[in-house]
Amino acid sequence: MKVIYSKCFADPWVKVAQKLQQEHGFEPVYWIGYNHDDSKNLVSNAFSNVIYHSDIDAIKGIFPQEIADRFTRSYISIDFVKGNASYELQTIKMMDRLDLDRYSFNFMERQRHFRNYLKYWTACINYLKPDLVVSGNVPHVVFDYILYLLCKFNNIKFVAFCWSAFLGRVIPITDISSIGDILDEEYARISKSGSGIELLKQNLPNEIIKSYEKVKLDYASAVPDYMKEQLIEHKKSSSLLKLAKKFILDVYRSKDKYFGEDGFLKNGMPTIFKQRSKSIENSNMTLLNYSIYKLKTNAYKKKLINYYNSLVTEPDFSIPYVIVNLHYQPEMSTSPAGDIFVDQLLCIEVLAKHIPAGYFIYVKEHPSQFYSQTDGHTSRILEFYDDLIAYPQVRFLPMDSDPFLLIKSSRAVATVTGTSGWEAMVLGKPVINFGLSWYEKYAGVLKIIDEKSASNIAQFIENFKFDERDLFAYLNAFSNKSVKAYAHQGNKEKMQQDEIECVSNLAESMTQMAAK
Repeated sequence: MKVIYSKCFADPWVKVAQKLQQEHGFEPVYWIGYNHDDSKNLVSNAFSNVIYHSDIDAIKGIFPQEIADRFTRSYISIDFVKGNASYELQTIKMMDRLDLDRYSFNFMERQRHFRNYLKYWTACINYLKPDLVVSGNVPHVVFDYILYLLCKFNNIKFVAFCWSAFLGRVIPITDISSIGDILDEEYARISKSGSGIELLKQNLPNEIIKSYEKVKLDYASAVPDYMKEQLIEHKKSSSLLKLAKKFILDVYRSKDKYFGEDGFLKNGMPTIFKQRSKSIENSNMTLLNYSIYKLKTNAYKKKLINYYNSLVTEPDFSIPYVIVNLHYQPEMSTSPAGDIFVDQLLCIEVLAKHIPAGYFIYVKEHPSQFYSQTDGHTSRILEFYDDLIAYPQVRFLPMDSDPFLLIKSSRAVATVTGTSGWEAMVLGKPVINFGLSWYEKYAGVLKIIDEKSASNIAQFIENFKFDERDLFAYLNAFSNKSVKAYAHQGNKEKMQQDEIECVSNLAESMTQMAAK
């Protein structure tokens, strides 16, 4: 079996790939790896015949010579273009993250980028004839998303991993629109068993119980680690002086990166951002260019946050409402995990149409949207807020409003894929879910996929009755069917999981998914 590994961190995936090769004949033929984890050397040493592709080159549409040589003999299928027209638009939207100033990557350039990817990946598939593609997470960076679409079109199995709210717990999936039926049988079995709440709770692993108990306390205890880390990084980068200090420290720690023969000061920074005067393939910013861009984009983010704050009102807990915590964009959690609901305005539209009469929609922006180190400015314009507030049911809330108090006082929580869905489950509230999530099959969740499911929103909210035992039944099903592994960067240190266990868990999961 020939395998392409896409965006798989060297640790643990090189050893997973070696185990699969030795024990099951999974032969790696292509590997898209990261620049910062020594993937190129580690992969090349482990698999001498693998074609290696760095993620930065992949994002820019620069392919290895073996594939580039076949580009002109590769042709796009009309049937693919017709059958994936909506996904093409989503892919073009995904390119927001490549357009740092929002004006350097126009529609024609984005469409060219999309079509070139189609030709390169078609050439790659025709040349290597892979049987399986393994992705370390949900494909979401244009190149891997297009590879996913082509695999679906050509009936090539694509296995990715859906993250959860629990450290190191992931679900293997073959379709990024849903987790599929992986939990259904186990959830039904446990629900029908005679096990009581206490026994079901005792059966859960520590990382799930800890997350559950944190939500039961207060938001200060339950703030996700990534939110804490982003706030710290924002504080380090929030002014010109702080940016300069951060840059000087980086130069001091990594002198060769800046002053060597291939250093940034001589050759410019390797970057995924498209420059207005250059093609995406040839964009390579100098430090001065990048600094100017960052100053301008941070000024724009200040404009956005000031405008949002001018529209907020304090929540009135005496009226019935649905709470919507907007997702940070651009990010995998909505693009592509939200499918058409990458447009969060559409989520509000659906709610405005279908919530019970007299209900309000409380909307709270994500603080990361305005952080200095993020790219939130690429996915918001002032008119986005104008269009949201135009719905008579919508009210904007201050970003420092207590998230748990808002959930506890609400009639329901609506989210594309967010952690607020999990928090609502623990706090006994119904969840309206618009995208791919680990909790989408829970009885207290209504997943919106079409107008028919949307028409059930009012009835779902008004008929909902919280069943704590059923929640623990779902968590047990998830625990039993999820994979425990430090498959993502940073998790190894946090989990302190044994390497042998991690590699074994991922390899076993891959063999099971490949056999389906």
